[in-house]
Amino acid sequence: MAADEFAEHGFHGARIGRITQAASCNSRMIYHYFGNKEGLYVAVLDKAFEDIRKQEAGLNFDEGDPSEKIKELVTFTFDYFVTNRHFLKLTRNENLLNGKYIKRSGLVRDMSQPLIVALGKLLERGFDSGAFTCKPDPVQLYLSIVALSAHHLNNAATLGVVVGRDLGDSEWQAQRRVHAVKVISGLLGVTDH
Repeated sequence: MAADEFAEHGFHGARIGRITQAASCNSRMIYHYFGNKEGLYVAVLDKAFEDIRKQEAGLNFDEGDPSEKIKELVTFTFDYFVTNRHFLKLTRNENLLNGKYIKRSGLVRDMSQPLIVALGKLLERGFDSGAFTCKPDPVQLYLSIVALSAHHLNNAATLGVVVGRDLGDSEWQAQRRVHAVKVISGLLGVTDH
C-alpha cells in the first residue's frame, strides 16, 4: 500500500493518511516502525530493490551456456519492467529527487553488488569459452540492458508521439524485447541470436 502511494504520487505527493487508510492501520504504527515518512519511503525503495535482486539471483549465471544466460538476463529485465511498473515509477520518481532518499538506504547498493559480480563472472566465462568475442565492463553492460528495457517505458508518452507509435502495444513490446536481446547479443559477439 505504501509502495502504491509512493509510486503514484512520488515522495512529496504521497500521504501517510492514505497509506494508513489503505492498510487499515493507525498512523502511529507507521511512525513507530519507520520513524517518519522518509523512513517509510526508504523502506519501500529497499523492498522494491530486494524484490528484483532476489529474482535476478535465481537466474544462476554460474551454470549453463553463457549466450543463453545473457539472453535470459535481458528478457528477465525487460519482462520485469513491463510487469512491475511500480518499480519503474518509484525509480523514476526518485531520479526526479536526484536520488536523495535512495542514497540514505543502507541496503540498495549492497543488494546490487552480487548481480554485478555474477555478471562479471558470466562475461569472463563466456569470453574464455569463446561464446563472447568481447568482455565489456559488467556495470556498462547492465546499464545498457536496463536502458534497452526501460527507456521506452519511462518515456512512452513523449517517445510514442515522436515516433508515431503506441509504445505500450503488446506486439510492439514483443518486437522491442527481441530487439533488446539482439542488441546485447550482438555487442557480445553472440552469433546465435
